[in-house]
Amino acid sequence: MEQNILPIMQTFDSDDGEFISTFFSVVQSLAAEEEANNVVRTRATINRDRKEAHERLVRDYFADNCVYDEETFATRFRISREVFLRISNALESRYEYFQQRPDARGKMGFSTIQKCTAALRYLGYGITFDAAEEYLKMSRRTARETSTFFVNPLYSTIFGRGKHLICLSR
Repeated sequence: MEQNILPIMQTFDSDDGEFISTFFSVVQSLAAEEEANNVVRTRATINRDRKEAHERLVRDYFADNCVYDEETFATRFRISREVFLRISNALESRYEYFQQRPDARGKMGFSTIQKCTAALRYLGYGITFDAAEEYLKMSRRTARETSTFFVNPLYSTIFGRGKHLICLSR
């Protein structure tokens, strides 16, 4: 960059030359700083093992020989297993958000039953969104988002087409 400055500086007298030299030094250092700041930053990811959490949920509540019976399911989810599955299947067939798809990194996202479980636990028990991380391995943000996507179709069904509850309070 110094070589590019010389022809420009020759057009100014000596007093201006010192100012221009200082000016270009500052510009050069700012450009170097900006270049250093343009480093690609990535967000830290936490391996929550979504697949294992899904398999555990299925094994505990939905498999043919599941750990918890229908009565325990109804107590914990506040609805029967049959109604839960009808709701989750309806949401999956109508809303892209509830369909299990790969995320931006190519890893499979949460399953429909994981998302519905998180929403029902929050709505049924009023648990914090952090609690979904322990059993379902779901982040607070995803649990909150899932609850919102779960509530909006129900809200618009009850209160009229096109009306949505924008978001749940944080």
